[in-house]
Amino acid sequence: MSYLQYHLVFILPVLLVLAALTARRRGPLAGPYNPDDRWSWSWFWALPLVATVYTTPWDNYLVFREVWSYPPERVLGRLGYVPYEEYAFFILQTLISGLLLLLLMRRGGPARVAARPELVRWGGAALLLGLAFVGALCLRQERTLYLGLILAWAMPVLAGQWAFGGDLLLGRARLFWTATLLPTTYLWLTDAYAISNGIWQISPRYTVGLNLGRLPFEEMLFFLVTNLLVVTGLMLFLHPAALERLGRARPYLRPWLGFAALYLLLKIPVPLWPGGFPLLGTLSTGFLCLAALSYAADRVGWGRAVSLLLLGSGTGWLVEWIGSQTGLPFGQYSYEGAPAPTLLGVPLIVPLGWFAMTLVATLLSGGRAWLAGLLLVAWDLGLEPLMTSQGYWTWQDPHPLWSGAPLLNFIGWWGIGTALSWAFVRLAPDLRRPTSGLHPGQVYLAELLFLPGGLLLFGQPVAAGVTLVAMALVLSQTRRAV
Repeated sequence: MSYLQYHLVFILPVLLVLAALTARRRGPLAGPYNPDDRWSWSWFWALPLVATVYTTPWDNYLVFREVWSYPPERVLGRLGYVPYEEYAFFILQTLISGLLLLLLMRRGGPARVAARPELVRWGGAALLLGLAFVGALCLRQERTLYLGLILAWAMPVLAGQWAFGGDLLLGRARLFWTATLLPTTYLWLTDAYAISNGIWQISPRYTVGLNLGRLPFEEMLFFLVTNLLVVTGLMLFLHPAALERLGRARPYLRPWLGFAALYLLLKIPVPLWPGGFPLLGTLSTGFLCLAALSYAADRVGWGRAVSLLLLGSGTGWLVEWIGSQTGLPFGQYSYEGAPAPTLLGVPLIVPLGWFAMTLVATLLSGGRAWLAGLLLVAWDLGLEPLMTSQGYWTWQDPHPLWSGAPLLNFIGWWGIGTALSWAFVRLAPDLRRPTSGLHPGQVYLAELLFLPGGLLLFGQPVAAGVTLVAMALVLSQTRRAV
């Protein structure tokens, strides 16, 4: 049997039956859900596009690494590394799960909210992010590569969905799990058949070896999480309370949030492409810089925002150039051999980081310059072992204290950071005004997870623990300012 025949036998008939049942049962509904209006169907048809765009790079990487493989005689052709039929699977699976959910929704029932909604939302999101981090750790071992790729790819998205509306999903838990598990179980059975008959293969080299018959554990997890993504996305899109939440949040959805999201997302591919750290790091810091700049423009206007950028990045470049030449104010170090791009010998990531990180610390500290300086010192405790391991700078100081850096380095960070934060507030006093809702200062909270996590992935557990404790301790002093 070819991959096309697999679709004709196992996938298309199910899709046609669900489409016929859905068309037959359309009509007035009881309850707040309405899977028959134009709004519902517009998102239903958008989901396959979203699934294809998000899955295509990941799937190509899997086939490139030969985690999945397809005999040439079983497929029609390939786009990139992936067969045409695999792209069709992205679309067909999404349509099947979506149609089943819409069909089950027609039974009506109130759109309830789970008990203790905040615990459900944020506890579930934290658990899913923890699984994403486990996935990143799994990428370091050959036998857990497939497991790691699934967790690192799917869990951040599920965590975001759960943080937004996990309480809404579990308000109708039976609907949620039925719509997820029915197509999952069916695809498990057909996947086992396909593997047994050689339509595609899963490399045992990249799996942990737990199998149900011929079906690897990772394949079972893959179909479970992909159906979770579809059902969660569609249920939240149609839930009236979710639409109300989105409406309340819309005034706060500013451009800086998109830049901050890109800053964080660009950290995710690092375990898959360690050699790309210089490119990913520079792009990530650039987006953090854009997030800080656009947020400052919203608060104090573009003129002052650009002045802050020039002051922060200009001062940062100047002190780093002087420091690398003279040893003051940080100690003896060199940028020789640092990855490009550089500006007169100083990596571009450094002055961009001075502006963005100082603005983050200033916002988080409520404009208290001394505390902003401490936040930067704690941040640098993690940056020193990470960036020196990547060759951005090399310490030659005769009195090292931490990862080659002397005590003078941290005194210098506090002094320069405090002075810059003080100047930021004098130039733009509104930065000191308390801010409700999201603001770039909360990027520090994400770094509290990402930076120690990155150190763990690069084999530096002691540095990860010290960084986590130091950042958390200083962060605890900001509670009155957030």
